[in-house]
Amino acid sequence: MAARATRSATHRARVAEAVATGTFGALSHDELGVIVDGLADPLQPVVAVALSSTCLGLRTPLQAALEVLKERHEKAKALCRKLVKSCAEVRGAERLYASSRLVADDEAATLGMILRTKGLPRLQELYLRSNGFGDAAMHVLCEGLGRGAAPSLRILSLADNKFGPAGAEALAAALGRGAFPKIDMLSLGRNPIGNQGATALASPLRKLPAFQALLLDCCEICDEGVASLVDNLGKDDFKKLEILHLSHNQITDAGMVKIVAAIDAGGLPKIHQICLGGNPASGAACRAVSDAVAKRIFACGMQSTAASNADADSDSDSDGIETDSFDDEDDEVDQAEEPED
Repeated sequence: MAARATRSATHRARVAEAVATGTFGALSHDELGVIVDGLADPLQPVVAVALSSTCLGLRTPLQAALEVLKERHEKAKALCRKLVKSCAEVRGAERLYASSRLVADDEAATLGMILRTKGLPRLQELYLRSNGFGDAAMHVLCEGLGRGAAPSLRILSLADNKFGPAGAEALAAALGRGAFPKIDMLSLGRNPIGNQGATALASPLRKLPAFQALLLDCCEICDEGVASLVDNLGKDDFKKLEILHLSHNQITDAGMVKIVAAIDAGGLPKIHQICLGGNPASGAACRAVSDAVAKRIFACGMQSTAASNADADSDSDSDGIETDSFDDEDDEVDQAEEPED
């Protein structure tokens, strides 16, 4: 027994005194921690653990980072159990449904941590509606999200929660830092984000290259919020936006005039659906928006027809070889939210 204890103590001493050699040996503990943090996927911690096992000299400097990773992994496993999935299934998922009170506020922080550590590289659709998220939950969900967070995400639904302007600002800040670069549909309906929230979101959303659908029904948005979305649109602002839902807000005729002016000035070049029912604006003002959208659709149709005719004329001179015409627009956004449970 005494000999065994001596050997164990000697081994611990060797581990504590070991120094990493080679490239890793030239790095400080802090620099090694940065490397591990970059590899620290809470859904797949094996990579960082394997790095620490490559030599004795890495175990001591990486011990603190590995302890943090272990704690994150336990939280990730608990969230995965709630989703009735394994960590591997969640990490490889292209679509996740975590709605209807399935995710509590503290679990929103865990989901944010997974997103922040690039743990969902294949995720394309994320549904988080009806979880009761307030501003605090949105803050912990979005805190630290930036470039690399959910790089494949196309659809994000946060509808029917409870967050207001501050929650919308947290999401806008994440988008501004480069999170969700491929997003094409954002559903925020039935959250009281108001003009302040709409204004915060307008700037990063305008610049998203693939963005096609913005759903802001029942969000307490007034004319000021509408103006933040459509005033002074540049040629690359909302250049692929097709669908805009603003029903059941507080938009008056003045807001409708803003939308018409934006379309008439050449903004929203791909728009084909604007929903405005349930606002205090007059029927005439709403019809003016519908007419402007119809004119835009007609103009786009005429341009497409002209392009097709030009292609046909070109094909007729190509020794009888028929070429396919390509539609350079993205597929129409699927407007449906997740299926009912």
